[in-house]
Amino acid sequence: MKLGVCAPFGEVAGLRDIPFDYLEESVQRFLVPERPREDFEENLRRARSLPVPIEAANSLLPPDLVLVQTPRQQVDAMRLERYIRTALERAEQSGIRVIVFGSGAARACPPDWDRADAERQIGEHLARWSVWARAYGVTLALEPLRYDETNTLNTVAEGGALVRGIAASGATLLVDLYHMACNGEPPDSILPWASLLAHAHVAEREERTPPGRHGDDFRPYLAALQRAGYDGRLSIECTWREFPAEVGPAMAVLRRQWLEVEGARPDRTT
Repeated sequence: MKLGVCAPFGEVAGLRDIPFDYLEESVQRFLVPERPREDFEENLRRARSLPVPIEAANSLLPPDLVLVQTPRQQVDAMRLERYIRTALERAEQSGIRVIVFGSGAARACPPDWDRADAERQIGEHLARWSVWARAYGVTLALEPLRYDETNTLNTVAEGGALVRGIAASGATLLVDLYHMACNGEPPDSILPWASLLAHAHVAEREERTPPGRHGDDFRPYLAALQRAGYDGRLSIECTWREFPAEVGPAMAVLRRQWLEVEGARPDRTT
């Protein structure tokens, strides 16, 4: 299991010690798909001096790049394609292997529209992008989001069902333990979708804090990930107050809980 953090690369550059395995950046902030190539290349030049790789990126779409077409809301297909293709090209150049598709505002279903049709359209977008992504060695992972952030594809089951229907495209699923806890989803909700998992996020439920601040016990969810056979990347995606001071203790808590679950597994031999 690789453990990482979601943070701006500039904050990581100032750390004396690096307690994590990789960094998860932001598509909009780091890959800047709608800004000149020179801006991206400057970000990339600075990031190449980091002691850890940038292996994932989130915050795929800005809120105004909507995905659900209705008589009152138009999808800008040309802008959308240009944006996604640019993001994928720059991700490949950066060494990013997973792009997280959360983007709750962009994928929201308008109040006067049918949610099932909205999710069908979202699935069509994701399938199309995932085919493109394969050419760049990048995987797109759909992130189910808590009910407060969007009104489509909130639960792991909803996200999993959509991804399973378009799995031939290469689309995959992310599980976020924070969103699951906020939605009241039990840990075992992960298990039916084990074969689709490509990425995971974690944060404490109260105030979306880093592990250790409120003492959340993630072990039931971590145990479900282990039973699912997941051994990929797990990023702390939280609200940092003072990143340099908090990141070490947060990673220590998360790593300890993962190892405690791993050591307690009945199929584990010593």
